[in-house]
Amino acid sequence: MLPQAFLEKASRYGRLFYFGLWLTSLSTLAAAEIHCPPSRIDARAHVSHVYDGDTVRLQSGDKVRLIGINTPEMARDERPAEPLARAARQALLKLLQQHEYQIDLRYGQQRRDRYGRLLAHAYTPQGESLGTHLLNKGLASLIAIPPNVHDLSCYAEAEKMARSSRLGLWGLPNITDSSALSRHARGFKIVRGKVVRIGEGRQNLWLNLAGGMALRIDKNDLHWFEPQNPRAFAGKTVIARGWLYARKGEQRMRVRHPYSLELMSDE
Repeated sequence: MLPQAFLEKASRYGRLFYFGLWLTSLSTLAAAEIHCPPSRIDARAHVSHVYDGDTVRLQSGDKVRLIGINTPEMARDERPAEPLARAARQALLKLLQQHEYQIDLRYGQQRRDRYGRLLAHAYTPQGESLGTHLLNKGLASLIAIPPNVHDLSCYAEAEKMARSSRLGLWGLPNITDSSALSRHARGFKIVRGKVVRIGEGRQNLWLNLAGGMALRIDKNDLHWFEPQNPRAFAGKTVIARGWLYARKGEQRMRVRHPYSLELMSDE
């Protein structure tokens, strides 16, 4: 029989070994997060209110819409909150609280949207991107709206990591087949569908998906898709993301950048 002192020592070393493995796993998890530090800072500001995961109000009164991400909508106009909307808002609130609501801003090339909101990348005073913080947790989706495309390749990597780990939104059935899309569906959606027909007008290229939905690419945006050629997507399956709207009894979605139009591999 082994001496009791030896057994106690072995047990202690065993616990230390497993504790070391636990620390290593935490370190690996942290290393897996993507960080997109600022290349410059245009302004420093104080947040006075958080509307949701991607929109805040500054002490100056300006609203800021974060570039590169979209988070689920909070309850509004008698519509219930979308899945994980509260979680996204709480995650942003928690991060801001840790830094006394101070943020640094890097403005987009287009500084304001049609609603008058400032368009900016936002960071903590230590340089952590608010956008990638939410993407890493799977609480935001990447969205690309030219000309504000700075750092989107980094943001795409953050989403890819969360998606591969099925975190947050990526653990939910948040990609809808175009043939199963409700005719009343509106707002931001991620849709998968087969391109059954290509149409072209003077101003737009149309990718018609199975089920009757159409993707619209303004010809002024076609240069962003190089070297891809959306005209060659007929018969291919794509995943598109953007805001659904109705026109002439048809559901449509404007797609402005390749990060919002993923071409699936041939089946």
